[in-house]
Amino acid sequence: MTKDQEITYLKQQVEFYRRDYNTGLLGRHDFEHDIRSKFSDSSFYLAMHDVTGLHTVNRISGWDEGNALLKQVANDLKMCNTPCEVYLIGGDEFMTIYCGGKPTDIEVRNTTSAVMYSNDFDHVRDLIEAVDALVSEKKKLLARRRTDI
Repeated sequence: MTKDQEITYLKQQVEFYRRDYNTGLLGRHDFEHDIRSKFSDSSFYLAMHDVTGLHTVNRISGWDEGNALLKQVANDLKMCNTPCEVYLIGGDEFMTIYCGGKPTDIEVRNTTSAVMYSNDFDHVRDLIEAVDALVSEKKKLLARRRTDI
């Protein structure tokens, strides 16, 4: 193997391991890097999507069904409002950065979602915490509605 071939091979390996095996999405490390650079350079919308019921699906139907649910959500997010990038940042949490105008419909099947505008915040950490808090509040409201029925 020549030096150039070895470099090409190593670059391919790095790219392969950066992505989640099941969904093909970039992970938390890339999200943290990308959002920090975008926050200082431009305005954007950040959406968080939390998969509803993944743990129950895994427990009742098995990991294969849970992985299929994650893959379905990832594919739906990639097609939603032309995002700049979609990231899988945790077991059932996705972040989506929208570089164009405000996304009109961020709700994706089987998720609880919220969106925030970067220019409304002074620090990137505040933006991430705010969108996370909004998703948590929405999940609490949905849980209350289910128990009220």
